Amino acid sequence: MINRDELTGIILAGGKSSRMGRDKGLCEFNGRALVSYAIETLKPLCGRMIISANHFPEKYEQYGIEVIGDEIKNIGPMGGIYTCLKRSTTQHNLVLSCDTPFVGTILLKHLLDEVKNEQVVAPAHHTFLIEPLSAYYATNILDNLTQAINNNDYKLINLFKTVRFKSVLMDKLVPFRTEHSFLNINKPEDLEKAEKIISQSHEQ
Repeated sequence: MINRDELTGIILAGGKSSRMGRDKGLCEFNGRALVSYAIETLKPLCGRMIISANHFPEKYEQYGIEVIGDEIKNIGPMGGIYTCLKRSTTQHNLVLSCDTPFVGTILLKHLLDEVKNEQVVAPAHHTFLIEPLSAYYATNILDNLTQAINNNDYKLINLFKTVRFKSVLMDKLVPFRTEHSFLNINKPEDLEKAEKIISQSHEQ
């Protein structure tokens, strides 16, 4: 297991949120801003955290965490990961998007247990769909990231072909996951769906 002081948590809150219509990380879900769930999930595992936010950075400063914008704008999540890895002071990093409030600490801890000599370790579904924004990243992939950006190839899946990559089937994460563990809240309908899940869990 990677020690807490050797691990940096990177929270991606820097997207355009065009489908949501407002800044996603600051959207309220079950009485709290979405970004607060990512902070809560990463805090037990990470000695330091960074928030990647290109919009309203001053509103994220209330959480007492360093907030930085992408060095290279408009290239998607790769821009936030690239910039934050450059600012990371540790070799080990956990990247978590602000729009997956059901990803829990135990699930990520289990993922960390799978890290050996890999540079990226990410959860995968049985259909081999990879979840690159709830994953482990080593800082030493920065050269690979730079090359991808120089080639205008901003797909993380393509990046993974150039590094030591490992996918962990979600079946292995049982009982630390549910069918909605990686539910992305990208639009108002997703927010309604997530609220319904919370409501139903309270009724049980």
